[in-house]
Amino acid sequence: MRPLKLEVQGFTAFRQFVALDFADLELFALVGPTGSGKSSLLDAMTFALYGNTPRLGGTGLDALISQGERGLSVSLTFQVGDETYRVARSKGRRQAENEVRLERREGDRWVNLSDGGTKAVNDRIRRAVGLDFKTFARSVLLPQGEFSRLLHGTGKERQALLGELMGLEHVKAMHAFAGDRAREYKHTLGSLHALLDGEYAQVSPEAVKALRAEREAVDGEAERLTDSRERLQGQVNRLRALEGVWNAREDTRRRLTTLESRAESIREGARRAERARRVAGVLPLLDAAERARIAAAREAEEARRAGETEAQARRAVQAAEVTLAAAQEAEARIPDLEARAETLREAEADAARLKRAGGTPQTTHPSPLPWDEDAHHAAREAAQKLDTLRRERVQLETEKTALTAQKARLAADEQLQADQTLEWGRVEREGKEAKAQLDAAKAELTAAREQAGLAAYRPHLHLGQPCPLCEGTVRALPAAPAVNLEELEARVTALDRTLTERRTRYLELKAELAARKKAIEAKRAEVADWEEALRAREADLRKLEGNITGDPHDLALRLLAGLARQVRAAGTDPARERAKLLAEVKGIRSRLTEAQSALARAQSAHAAASATLNSARTAAGGRARETREAQETLDTALTTLGLDAAQARAAALPEPDIAALEQAARTHAAQVEQLRAQLAELERQLGVEPFDPAQLRQAERDLIATDAALSGARERAGSLAEQERSARERLTRKAEIEAQAKDLATKLDTWQTLANTLRANEFQQYLLAEVEAQLLTGAGTLLHEISDGRYRLALEDGEYVVQDLWNAGETRAVKTLSGGETFLASLSLAIALSDYLAGNKILGALFLDEGFGTLDPQALEAVANALENLRTQGRMVGVVTHVESLSERLPSRLIVTKSVAGSSVQRLDG
Repeated sequence: MRPLKLEVQGFTAFRQFVALDFADLELFALVGPTGSGKSSLLDAMTFALYGNTPRLGGTGLDALISQGERGLSVSLTFQVGDETYRVARSKGRRQAENEVRLERREGDRWVNLSDGGTKAVNDRIRRAVGLDFKTFARSVLLPQGEFSRLLHGTGKERQALLGELMGLEHVKAMHAFAGDRAREYKHTLGSLHALLDGEYAQVSPEAVKALRAEREAVDGEAERLTDSRERLQGQVNRLRALEGVWNAREDTRRRLTTLESRAESIREGARRAERARRVAGVLPLLDAAERARIAAAREAEEARRAGETEAQARRAVQAAEVTLAAAQEAEARIPDLEARAETLREAEADAARLKRAGGTPQTTHPSPLPWDEDAHHAAREAAQKLDTLRRERVQLETEKTALTAQKARLAADEQLQADQTLEWGRVEREGKEAKAQLDAAKAELTAAREQAGLAAYRPHLHLGQPCPLCEGTVRALPAAPAVNLEELEARVTALDRTLTERRTRYLELKAELAARKKAIEAKRAEVADWEEALRAREADLRKLEGNITGDPHDLALRLLAGLARQVRAAGTDPARERAKLLAEVKGIRSRLTEAQSALARAQSAHAAASATLNSARTAAGGRARETREAQETLDTALTTLGLDAAQARAAALPEPDIAALEQAARTHAAQVEQLRAQLAELERQLGVEPFDPAQLRQAERDLIATDAALSGARERAGSLAEQERSARERLTRKAEIEAQAKDLATKLDTWQTLANTLRANEFQQYLLAEVEAQLLTGAGTLLHEISDGRYRLALEDGEYVVQDLWNAGETRAVKTLSGGETFLASLSLAIALSDYLAGNKILGALFLDEGFGTLDPQALEAVANALENLRTQGRMVGVVTHVESLSERLPSRLIVTKSVAGSSVQRLDG
């Protein structure tokens, strides 16, 4: 996986939108002050891919949202092989605001892969990257301190750290799982044995045979009882049939007696029906006369009410006429009121102009001017420009002060550069002097050693005899040496140490002077550009200030004071006064219209009331004539019958009652005849055979007893059958449990053996030994490449050693390595483990966090060379560091700066 572009907003220190383009980066440094957000950029990558971060994990992620922001958003474009993906993830304060989106680039467009919910999208991202969260964090984000511990630790410490980095805690989980399974099987097997010894102890084939024999005997008894029940049921049915006929005869006798006792009342009803038939023709005349009388009374009452309504409507017309006259009188005032309102409208417009212009009626000035809207607008614009120029002047002065401070810092840097240049020259001279002194001391030491060598042969020389070295004749003996060799050797050593110190200081000053020279040149260019920009702004500001004459603020105030004087002359509130006048005019017109409408409604209501009164009086006269005619017809009919009205109504019955009485007489006669015929038939059916109810009761009791015995026999047979079936099932279940117990015993042995095997540390040690062997092979190869073929890592007697191939393959403990060499070895281990965790695949990107602050300049030089060699292997390498000298050696730098508005990132190449 190789990142191409990262975009963040609202993420920890990065409150504003920040975009980083990694497409053309190979080796770069990520630098910035503590707390600026360097590590947050790495957290943003892992959050975009997995929704987690190494520092927080998957919980408490609200802490990633910038303080005061409602949410965060992160987008990462990355490449895996030939495929390019883009994942965007956002998080809010609430769960519903969390979103994730995955896209794949196909040609010139992005294809959405975000269907199926968050879990499905996270799975697709993990498959695309090829690493889960823990493996990614361990193999892409490399903490150097951990591998320094791995390099220098004891065997036990290395295995503990490797187990932690490799995630071998799953071996303990395997042991716990195997133990849990073994305990589970043991518990289940004990439960099965307890079940066989307890509940299934009495289950056997013999018990099943005994239950079957008992059930067959009970079935035979049930068949005998069934035959007895059928015989008793036939006897009971025959006696119940005779009982039915006997009960029917007794019931018919009772009903016939009851009907004969009601005969007299039935005959009286028939006579009442006959009288009612005679007066039936008079009843309609009685009803008609009563209806006519009621209608006449109702019409008379309607005529009275209509008269009252007509009088009330006439009084309403008179009142409406008075109201209309008053409204017409008030209408004459409208022209005067409208004229006053028009006068106040202009004053209201002046007040609105005053408010828009920013003044109030209380605005005053010793020398007010007549209102001129164009002049006021021009004065106010000039005042705003003047205020802007004043603020610009203040800002310009502030920047001049800042420029002066920057010049002072530049002068201090130049002075420091000059001082260090002088020191560099002095160190160079001292070095040359030390070199000359050292050469002289070495020559003197060599000569002294030669003299001492010759002096060693002085006892063997004799005058006139041959020299043992040159075989020449000895003419004179050499003088005894007077030189102290130890003192000369000590002086040479001291001079050599001084020369080494001067050389080291010379190189340090040279590196610092080169770096500071570049920084001073950049600052000089920056100061020059800054000074030129300030001069241009100063000239522009003076030109703009010269375009403004007089005091535009005072002119605008004088114009406003003149307009305010006009507004005050029209009253304190002309708008409110005009609104009152217009409301009064509207009210007068409204009352006039309402009075006219009220008069029209009153006149219409009076006309309608008059018409209603005339109609009611006509209807009342007609109803009176109809009442007299109906009464005359009724009197004629009653005279013919010889009855008065009260007697006719007393004899009258409703037609349904008359018909009911007549039907009752006919029905009674028919029922009596029918019952007499039924009684004769029942007597014939009984004949001479006597019926004894006691005999029927005894037969029923015998039948019930037989039913009970039969039910008991059947229940017993069913119970025995169920017991037999249950016994057979339990016998089968017992065999199954025994087979299950045998299988569980086999599984228990297997899991118990596995748990015992995993309990010991040999298995984990075996795994770690294999991992460590592969790790050392990969790390040694990588160390050989980045150290220019000098070093390899090896394992001797359980300890890490390094082979120095430039010194005939000599091996020495890793603790003897210098700071830079230790870093190279740690870096090799880190990258080897990274590749191992990633499945032995070369990862497209590595990020090295921490581990550089304690290195000396020579070690940093070695580290920079190693990182440059590492880049040639196709990886993009990012180094998170605070060491400026290291970051300046790298081809590119991402500089993180922090401010009140949030952190930002600037790329610097070269």
